[in-house]
Amino acid sequence: MTIQYVMAIDPGKATGIAIGRYSDMMPMEVVSTKIVTNGVYGFAEWLHDTNDGKAIIKNDCSYNYPEDYDNLEYHLDVVCESFNLRSGNFAPDLEPVRIEGVLIDHFGSIMKWQSPSHKSLVGDKFLKEHELWQTGKDVGHEDGRDANDALLHLFAYVMRSKHNPTLEAYWR
Repeated sequence: MTIQYVMAIDPGKATGIAIGRYSDMMPMEVVSTKIVTNGVYGFAEWLHDTNDGKAIIKNDCSYNYPEDYDNLEYHLDVVCESFNLRSGNFAPDLEPVRIEGVLIDHFGSIMKWQSPSHKSLVGDKFLKEHELWQTGKDVGHEDGRDANDALLHLFAYVMRSKHNPTLEAYWR
C-alpha cells in the first residue's frame, strides 16, 4: 500500500503546519495540525525534532496501519505559501522568507510553492463545514489562524492536483 503525505506550511513568526494523507482510493485526511512559534528558529527546531515531519508520519503509519506497517510505502510532498511583498508595506515581516530558505535547504527541488491567493480556492467556510476549523485552544496558541491557513494550502494542493477521491468526498 502506498500513502501520499503532504506537509503544508504557512510560514511566519507563528508558522502553521498541516500534515495530511491520501491514496489512490482514499480522500485527503488530516493527520496533524499545529502552530510552531518563534519564527525561523522555532520552525527549524521543530523540523529537526520531527525529522521533517517523518516522526509524525511514522507514528501515524504504525497506529493506523499496524498490519501493513512493514510493507507500507509513503511519499511526502511539501507545500509552502510563497512570500509576496504587498504594495504599500514599507516594513514587511520577512520571517516567511527566512523559513522559505530553511525549506529550500532541507527539501530542495521537491518543494511546491503556492501563492497566498490559493487559500481562497478553499476558504474558511470549507474548513468549518467539514469540522476542520482550528481554534487557538486546538493548537495551543492565541488563535488558530496560521493552522487554518496551512489547512487551506493542504486542501488547495490536493484540489489543484485533481485527486478524485478527495474531490468526491469534499466537493460533490
